[in-house]
Amino acid sequence: MPRPKGSPNKVTSEVRSKLQGLLDDLIDSLDLNDLDANQRIKMLQIG
Repeated sequence: MPRPKGSPNKVTSEVRSKLQGLLDDLIDSLDLNDLDANQRIKMLQIG
């Protein structure tokens, strides 16, 4: 039975939440002083 239109997909929201947590941890672990100018600009584009 398909889920009703407009209802959230449980698996997708769980995966998205886990990926967001991993990305947050990765970004927090980066030392911005070790990045060159181009890498810093890319970080600004991501955030």
